[in-house]
Amino acid sequence: MKRLAKVAIAGACIMTAAPAAAAAGEAAVSPSLSSAKRPLIVQRSAASVTRASHPLILSRPASPDVFGTVALNAGVTFYDARFRRVASTDARDPLVERLAAGAASLDPIAKLKLIQDEVNRRVHWAHDLDNMGVADFWANAGETLRRGTGDSEDIAIVKMQALKAAGFNPKDLYISIGRHSSRGAHILLLARTAAGFFALDDQTQGLTSANQNGRFTPIMTLGQGMSWIHGRRVGSKVAGANVVKARTAR
Repeated sequence: MKRLAKVAIAGACIMTAAPAAAAAGEAAVSPSLSSAKRPLIVQRSAASVTRASHPLILSRPASPDVFGTVALNAGVTFYDARFRRVASTDARDPLVERLAAGAASLDPIAKLKLIQDEVNRRVHWAHDLDNMGVADFWANAGETLRRGTGDSEDIAIVKMQALKAAGFNPKDLYISIGRHSSRGAHILLLARTAAGFFALDDQTQGLTSANQNGRFTPIMTLGQGMSWIHGRRVGSKVAGANVVKARTAR
């Protein structure tokens, strides 16, 4: 019985220690593992294992707790495939590169201001039915720039891709789906900087702090490899996500 108790205690210690080791971003190979269970190593080195300078968790986008909300991990959503498709195209599109060229040497805030104003000037709002002949379609940035028209998500996608081409970190750019107080369903781009989150809206010129924009209520936000739903904190708890039907902006 004493032996079983010791085993149980040891197992509990291992289970407790495992998350801490993972969070530290370190990887180690135990010398006691058999060759059948030893992880595949492409190149062996005599150098000792050191702490990773950039643990994996640091590459994840920051939680977009904006517009007075708390963002909760949404797992896999309906919009993920759309976001991946538009976010992985147009890296070399001539129109996107030309738009980004003027912002490439600027600091992050100046990049945001230039792209925000330039895209709002070049792309005029139009419904997907008029542009594409369908009720809802997320167009690539190059397609929207060539037409010169697009709806809210199309304009946000152009800004996202132009900023990426200008050197903005992709994990600091988010597409936020929600509702505007006067327009109804709406989509805008969020950008994270050292000074906080900014909203790049096709309805306004210039930048707006995401914590000062009181006319937009986010429902779902998509980022690089992650998505969130938004709720509001009530006392010590987070209320359910904003219960508004998330439909693509019109």
